[in-house]
Amino acid sequence: MQERAQDRGEIVIQQALQDGSLHKALLDQVKEGFYILDRDRRILFWNGGAERISGYMAHEVAGQYCHGDLFVHCDEQESALCGEGARLTDVTADGRSRECTVLLRHRLGHRLPVRVHSHAIRDAGGYVTGTLEMFEEAVAGARHGNQALRALGCLDPGSDAVKRSFGEMKLRHALEKLRKFDIPFGWLRIGLDGAAELEHRYGHGMVDAAMRMIGATLNGSLKALDVLTRWDRTEFRVEASLRSHVVLAEVAERLRTLVSASGLEWWGDRMQVSVSVGGVMAGIDDTLETLEARAERVYESCQAAGGNRAAVAHIEGREETGCSQ
Repeated sequence: MQERAQDRGEIVIQQALQDGSLHKALLDQVKEGFYILDRDRRILFWNGGAERISGYMAHEVAGQYCHGDLFVHCDEQESALCGEGARLTDVTADGRSRECTVLLRHRLGHRLPVRVHSHAIRDAGGYVTGTLEMFEEAVAGARHGNQALRALGCLDPGSDAVKRSFGEMKLRHALEKLRKFDIPFGWLRIGLDGAAELEHRYGHGMVDAAMRMIGATLNGSLKALDVLTRWDRTEFRVEASLRSHVVLAEVAERLRTLVSASGLEWWGDRMQVSVSVGGVMAGIDDTLETLEARAERVYESCQAAGGNRAAVAHIEGREETGCSQ
């Protein structure tokens, strides 16, 4: 009797494992994003984790192509990774698993770094019929920890950057560490281009939405020890932990590029905005006021050149990199 009950139990389990709805239910409980593509990279399945991370619901992406406008990957130089020559598409060609970090465009418009693992799906004869791709957020762990500041009232609710009072306190600490322990850092002024024109044309809500998107893009792209501060209604500041103005220039250009590669929906239209970025390395004689004044000069040179540019000055104020676009 016990053996027959065990046999019936095994039959039930086998039938359950063959039930596609069970597989879907199981994958929907996984925190990582899973999606299945056919050989043409059309999305066939999109789990609950993918919905949570990307913001796109399964019904919005079903049947869409991975390389379409709905779901865009790019690297940190804004190069598209889906389409011809993409690293992940090679899995279909040779069946070899691959992984890489890319920047997907979230449903809200901002860029989000994710780590993608791609594996071939084969039929009984070994032919590759599609790919299974898993992705998870690749934001620095300490930046996730910054969310603990929300409960203490230290985060700006419109961007998830720290409030100005908190950012100024962190900046004074950084200047003290520079003077006492020679720990270098850079200071970036980042402002929304054409904010007045955007507000006049679309209303103040458009500027608020743009700053939310920009804040999310910057927050996801900075290192663990960097501090992103909401400075005023249309500007951010970044205290960047690095050792030279050359590296700071690379960071400034990367952040500018990522914002210009992002976008947001406004009353059904896809809108793109840009920022100007001006930066300096802090000096041992700097105060908050002198650091701000030096960064302002570089920032204004980018604005005067038409915006959507990034530049960094040497510690003496001599512009080293020029404005780039």
